[in-house]
Parts: sequence; C-alpha cells; structure tokens
Amino acid sequence: MQEWLDQLRGLFSGGDASSFPSLQRILQAMDPIAWTLVALFSSAIVVGLVFALSTRRSFLRPDDLEATPDITLARLKQDPEKLPPVAIVSRLGADATLELLEYGDQINAKEWRYRWGHVREELIALLAQQNAFGPTYALARYYRSADAQEPDTLRIRRTGLIHKLGQTRHIEPDAQGGDAELRIRCHPAEVQGDLGFDGPVLWLLPDEPAPTPSGPLIEMEPIEFRTLSEAEMRMHIRRSPIVGGGFKLHLAKRRNQWVVVDEEIEWVS
Repeated sequence: MQEWLDQLRGLFSGGDASSFPSLQRILQAMDPIAWTLVALFSSAIVVGLVFALSTRRSFLRPDDLEATPDITLARLKQDPEKLPPVAIVSRLGADATLELLEYGDQINAKEWRYRWGHVREELIALLAQQNAFGPTYALARYYRSADAQEPDTLRIRRTGLIHKLGQTRHIEPDAQGGDAELRIRCHPAEVQGDLGFDGPVLWLLPDEPAPTPSGPLIEMEPIEFRTLSEAEMRMHIRRSPIVGGGFKLHLAKRRNQWVVVDEEIEWVS
C-alpha cells in the first residue's frame, strides 16, 4: 500500500506517466481497508443513480393525479374518493371545487351517489369554514343565493333546500309512486317565491292545517333570526312514513351572502 502511495505522489509531482502502476499492481497493493472504501464508494454511486432515475420518472409521469388542476378535477369526476376532501379543496381552489359540487349533484347512478354523499358534505363544510370572499361566494353560487336583491328569507330557504337535497332539489317517489312534496311553514309577512323544488310546494302559516301527504315530505319551519347576520331553520325530511330525519341548520351572512355554517341532526327514524 505504501509503495502505491509513493508512486501516486511521484506522478502528481511531475513524474513520468509511464511510471503509473498497472491495474494488477494496484489490486495486489490494496489491503482490506482499501477494499472497504471502494465498496462504500461503489454503493454510494448505485444508490445515487437509483434515486436520480426514480425521482425523474415520478416528475415526468403524464398521468400523475397531481399534474395539473384540470387533470385532478377530471379524475375526481370519475372517482370522488380519489383524494380526501381537504386535499381536494387545497389543490383545486374554490371555483374548481364548486364545479365538482355542481357536477356531482347531477349524477344519479347509485354507486356514484353512495361515494359522493360524504365527500359532498365535507367539501361544503370545508368551504363554509373559510370566511373569505372566494369560498363564500363559491358557496353562495352553489346555493343559488348570490342575488343580494332577493329577500333574505327566500335565499335562506333555497340554501337549506340545496344543502340537504343537492342542486337538483329532488327526492325519488316512494314505493307506491307518490311524488315528494315541499311544505313551508312561514310567517304571514314572509315573501313567497320559487325555490326550484322538483315537485309541488305548499306555503302554510305556522298553525295552518295541512292535508295528509301522499308521498315523501319535506317540511321547513319558520326562520328564526338571531341577529341580522345569523339565522336558524329546522327541516324535516320524510322519505317514507318510517324513514326520515330532523335537522337544524345554522346560517350566517358573510359578505352579503348566506351560507350554512353548521348543522345539527335532531332526530332520525
């Protein structure tokens, strides 16, 4: 080993190139420590090459889910559970998340509805938690309540209806073919208007008697205003005489737009 080092020193100090030892002499001069260093150096080169190639390939995959927001949105329209809702909102932003919400509500396939339901609820809740113009206005457009000239009571009721039923505002008929009906209990001075419900709508005073329903029933109670920018509304949804639930919606007016900020389940049957 010492002989090899002496020869290397002589080479770098200007010695003749012909005096460089042959490969055979270098191998004969190497001791276990030298062989260990060579092995470690070779392993480092191999590991570096593997990491470099794998990293380069992962960034260049054209079908990567995270390649662009458009590709992400297209993949989510095929499978809404492809990403967790938190990741969907952070990667798509408010406007693209709104597009996904509007798209998802239009699909009627049972498999899609089964996967879409909980994703939709979490997406709406995440947008409602962000008190900023983008998310607030996206929710207002989703709830079809962005028209600030419309009475607050109509905007609140339409918001609650879409919040529970989706943008189609539709409930399937019951087993006997009875169509769903919407009944609204309102104050005498409340402005009546179109809520876009897919079915008959009956406006009633709080104590006014109503006929027996012939199919699924959605009931809205009078709106309770806590302040000028906070309101509560109870809804009852009965899909059949034995299947239904009661819900209490908490709404807030942000930047002149009404959004649902919280929901309580009061009873389920």
